[in-house]
Amino acid sequence: MLESGARRVIQMMLAVAAMAAGLMTAVFPGGPEPVTGRAGGASAVDSSAPLRLLALGDINLGRRLGQKLLGGDTLHPWKFVADTLAAYDVVFANLESNLSDQGGRTEDPSSNTVFTGPPIAAASLKRGGITVVSTANNHSLDFGASALRETIALLDSAGIAHAGTSAGAPGPDVPALLTVRGYRLAFFACTELMNDSKGKNWKRWVADADTSRLLPAVRAARSRADIVVVSIHGGDEYAPRASARILAFARAAVDAGADVVLGHHPHVPYGIERRGRSVIAPSLGNFVFKQPFQYWTQRSFALAVEFRRDSSGSGVREVRCMPLHVDYQPFFLNAGEEYETVIKRVCNGSTSPSHE
Repeated sequence: MLESGARRVIQMMLAVAAMAAGLMTAVFPGGPEPVTGRAGGASAVDSSAPLRLLALGDINLGRRLGQKLLGGDTLHPWKFVADTLAAYDVVFANLESNLSDQGGRTEDPSSNTVFTGPPIAAASLKRGGITVVSTANNHSLDFGASALRETIALLDSAGIAHAGTSAGAPGPDVPALLTVRGYRLAFFACTELMNDSKGKNWKRWVADADTSRLLPAVRAARSRADIVVVSIHGGDEYAPRASARILAFARAAVDAGADVVLGHHPHVPYGIERRGRSVIAPSLGNFVFKQPFQYWTQRSFALAVEFRRDSSGSGVREVRCMPLHVDYQPFFLNAGEEYETVIKRVCNGSTSPSHE
């Protein structure tokens, strides 16, 4: 463990590195004071007030955690983070598991890479403070289209917005639309891969990372939304850095009008890229997920983004990195060597390329 003086020096060095990379990035151990007008609640319009978005990594409510939820303890995954999540207007995450009734099973008996959260997990997400999720990922069809339809229905019943999948018309490419504190938000989600898919039939249900469809939709949303967020599920699992194709996709989404692009699937955290006034986080790693076989599958960060209005419109004004210890019950890191290691990884991987 580093002495407090050494910690302060390292944190100052990391802050300078972040500024040099062009990031409006500060580091803090927890959230701001709670605010009113969250998604799903009464929302007073204040044109001068900021909107605070907290973006999280992968959430898997299946496997052994699913069995815990079946026992009725819906607060279990959020025990150490719920108060912090409640401080944000909108909390986004990648929902890596279906939510469906499989007769008490929360994973396939023949493969633990096929899993689902139980129906009660929708209430758990709501209780934890999750307001919008991506359902577009390689596990979207683990238990087939019927389980996906059940997932969508359960999220709808719990009042949790979702993007990236569809049970029918108008299709999976349509964004989730929210109005919070007077800000109009559009969330897109898509994936570049699907487990055990035969042919391209899965694209009927799950949004593909096809820029020929996505980018026109982002441009259209840009004209009517104050904030546009794009989630991309792809890249290479456990790779030390973002793949070139994911970075190209994210930059194209920004150029089409996205304010924030969030990446999922590698299960390990990467740095942050600033592009113009927009922010790219190619991988937020895990959040509620048990993968104890690597150091970086058990550490990550939440991305806190503050939006404000000015004479040029709404845009990103501040980006903050909140280090995390990941498990079935994640918790935010406040200080210490583990905290500093996460910050150093994020800053070392952060860039600010010129806007071409």
